[in-house]
Amino acid sequence: MFRAKEALLEGAKVLESVLLPKGFRFQFREDGRGSGGHFAWGEFVRDDRRLELHFRYSLGLVRYHAGNHSACHESYMRALGVWDQCRYPGFSKDPVASFQAVAHDIGFADDFLSGSAQVLRRAAAKEASVAAEQSKREMARYVGDVRQLQQLRERFREGNYGQVIAIAETLKYPNQMTKSECRMVEIARKRTLSRCK
Repeated sequence: MFRAKEALLEGAKVLESVLLPKGFRFQFREDGRGSGGHFAWGEFVRDDRRLELHFRYSLGLVRYHAGNHSACHESYMRALGVWDQCRYPGFSKDPVASFQAVAHDIGFADDFLSGSAQVLRRAAAKEASVAAEQSKREMARYVGDVRQLQQLRERFREGNYGQVIAIAETLKYPNQMTKSECRMVEIARKRTLSRCK
């Protein structure tokens, strides 16, 4: 069985066949032992472009960088429109096979290898946007909005429209409401107003 550093260095040799001709050079960064076991990481670098690789029991993180922008392998390959043709990640028990799969997939990445990296930048922006939305949802859960929204739905089913409106006005992240929840609040407002007339 390979140790993490040995496997990473062996895998880097596989990727050199694709990356050295494009001016990239491998730089080993670190190895050690963490709570999840032995790990190693390094990257292929050329000017402001980097291909970051992390290995633990197998090749894990594969991340493309162009300047301050970066995207994971899947996000980038999806943005390139080739995800259905990609071989990484795979399920081989041979640690080197995953590097061969990445070498195959890099063949689709002229945008990164020799182009403007425009597609990579778009993938990075989309990935950052998705992460920000996920963070907002997690924060909403943390501050109690999820529980409040559950109560809002219950009060709506009960026909307690005044409480629906009151709960909606206490939400920390009202923009996290679903269309259905927004519609409930809208209906509650209309029904409350019609009762007052």
